Order: sequence, then structure tokens, then C-alpha cells
Amino acid sequence: MMFSKEDTQILNKLVGTLNTDTLDIMKRKIDCFIHPLVSLFIPLSGQCKYATTPNHTHPAYSFIYYFQPTNDIVLEGRNIVYDLSEGKCLSAISPEIPHQELEQESFQSYIAILIDTELFNNVIAQYIKEIPIFRGEAFAPHPELLGVLRCFMLESGLLENKNSELLSQLANVIVHLIVRSVISHTHSTIQLYDRFEVDRAIAYMNSHISEKITTEALAMQVNRSTGHFSKIFKSVTGSTPIDFLNMIRIQKARNMLINSMKNITEIALECGYNSSSYFSTCFIQKYKMTPTVYRQKFQKK
Repeated sequence: MMFSKEDTQILNKLVGTLNTDTLDIMKRKIDCFIHPLVSLFIPLSGQCKYATTPNHTHPAYSFIYYFQPTNDIVLEGRNIVYDLSEGKCLSAISPEIPHQELEQESFQSYIAILIDTELFNNVIAQYIKEIPIFRGEAFAPHPELLGVLRCFMLESGLLENKNSELLSQLANVIVHLIVRSVISHTHSTIQLYDRFEVDRAIAYMNSHISEKITTEALAMQVNRSTGHFSKIFKSVTGSTPIDFLNMIRIQKARNMLINSMKNITEIALECGYNSSSYFSTCFIQKYKMTPTVYRQKFQKK
């Protein structure tokens, strides 16, 4: 299945003039969500031939939302590394800035967001007076951006009952969120979203407490890099994610010792400890007595 004539016209306006072979490769290797104002592109199987063309440019603004560290971008002769350690995974490139992806075998996970130049300039002018020129700088994406991108993809992917008005509204929201990502946020807003993400992680801990939980798994739940997630978690709670998880586990085990008739092994496994002996060791460190003695103490009361 090839692109429609309307889709091709949009791609030529946002991506650049594409020949038939390149369009065919894009159709096979990239998931495309096409709209005149904002279009999204996600690699499926290998790189796009156009993306690896040396010093190519786009007529539109280009923002790349990375999900893994990458150093395969050459921009104006500079090799750029995005490590994501500080949560900065949204790169920005202004129209007509030459760049390319280096050819490689490993799979790259990202969402390329191309935005109509006139729309972006109109939106950013509502926030700042002078429109900046982006040359591959990395920014921390707005906390709501990924969710809106998903909504846009779901609506755009519908073959029937596609709502063009809704897509246009979502496109505008995407641009506003990206603009807010590349200009300064207020400290209070950042703290508020940090608190939301930490609360989501804590809720995940409580609902999966019997399972093996890693910091990496918690970071994935809130769509943040492990390093950035650990940093905001400690800034909100005062402890590391694993220390906080251990606190939840030992408190739940303590409550079960008092309020249930389950044996020590059952309590240990239900609270995420892989053995009753390890649970006992952790419990003694916290309460200075064995789980059995602790239970007997409260049963006497």
C-alpha cells in the first residue's frame, strides 16, 4: 500500500521532496501518522534512507523524542550524543539545518515529530519574543507530551471514524507542549509533575509488592530514564526507590504479622522476600527482634 496523493503532498511539505523509492522505504520501515500540521514517524524495521542521507534538511521543525541513549546523529558536522541521564530526551532541529543519522545495525527507538513551520512560529511567539534557532539541543520533554502523542497516533491510525477536527486540536496541543518543553518552566510546575510521577511509582510498588521490582522497571512506568527517575524520586521522598520499596515491604509484613494468621513464609513471599530467612534478617535489622517474637509480643497485648 502506497501513500495517498494527499499524504505525499504533506510529506513533501514537512519532510522534504521525496522520490518514489524513498516513499516506498518509508512505508515499509516507518510507522507514519500524517497530518498537515504535525506528523509523527516511528522506526519499525531499520533506518529510513532519507534519514541517513548526508546533510539533508527538512522544511519543518524537527523534534526527536528518544527512548534510549544514542550517538548516531551528525548535525552541521558535529557528532551529537544524547545520554538521557538528566531526562533530556527531546532534541530540536530548526528548518533547513543539515543533519543525518549514521547508518547502523542496532534498532533505534524514538518518535520523530515534524511540525509545520508557520504553526510552530505562531505558537512560540505567544511565549517568547525572539524565535530561537535549534541546532540539536536536548530538552526535558513536558510530562504530558508523550500521552498526547499517543492520543494523536491512536486517532490518526483509525481507518474509520477518524476525527480531523480532533487531530488538528491534538496537533496544536503537541506544539504547545513542545514549546513549553524548550522554554523555562516554573519550578513549582516541575515539582508538581515530579510528585505525580513519584505517586504513580509508589502505587505500582504497592500493587506489585510480591514481585521482583527494579528501579529500571519503576522508571519505565513513568516514561523516564533510570537516572532521572531516581533523582526526582529522592528529591520528593528523601530516599532511593529501592529503599522506599523495602520500607513498604517491611511495613506490610509487620501489619500482616499483627493482623493475619499466615505463617512467616507466606508473609515473606507475599511481601516480596524470596525466602523466610532473608525476611527475618531484614525484620531483625528494622525491629531488633525476629518476626515470631514480634508476633507473640503483640498477641499477648
